[in-house]
Amino acid sequence: MKKLLVLTVIGSFLLGSNAFASQTTATEGTTADAIHKAAMNDAWTPYKPSAKNGEQTLYFKKKIKNKDYHAYRYQNRQQHKTMTVYVKVDYAGDQVNVEFADKVRMNPGSLGVGHKVDNVLDELASAIEQELSANV
Repeated sequence: MKKLLVLTVIGSFLLGSNAFASQTTATEGTTADAIHKAAMNDAWTPYKPSAKNGEQTLYFKKKIKNKDYHAYRYQNRQQHKTMTVYVKVDYAGDQVNVEFADKVRMNPGSLGVGHKVDNVLDELASAIEQELSANV
C-alpha cells in the first residue's frame, strides 16, 4: 500500500511539473507569434543570421527609403535610394528589446549626422507593444 502511495505522489509531481512547463512554453509561443504578426503588419521580413544566437531572439529586415530617414542629400542619389535595416528582437517573459543587429553599420558616423534611422526601431517596438496588448 505504501508503494502505491509513493508511486501516486511521484506520478502527480511529474504530471504537475510537465503541465507547468507546457504552460510557460505556450506563453513564449504566443509572444513570438505576436511579435511575428506585428512585424509582418509593419512590412518586416524574418531572416536567420549565420551565427547561432539565443532561443528567445528573432531577426527581421526591412528595406527603407533613404529620403524618409535622412535629412541630407546623397552624392550618388540614384544608387542609394533604399537601404536594408536589420533588427534583432529579444523577448523574455513580458520584456521586449528591439535593437539593430548590425551596430557597426548603424552608427552615427556611418549614417550621417542628421539621420532618423532610429525611428525604425521605435516604429517596430510600438507595433509589437500594440500587438502584445491586443493579445493579453
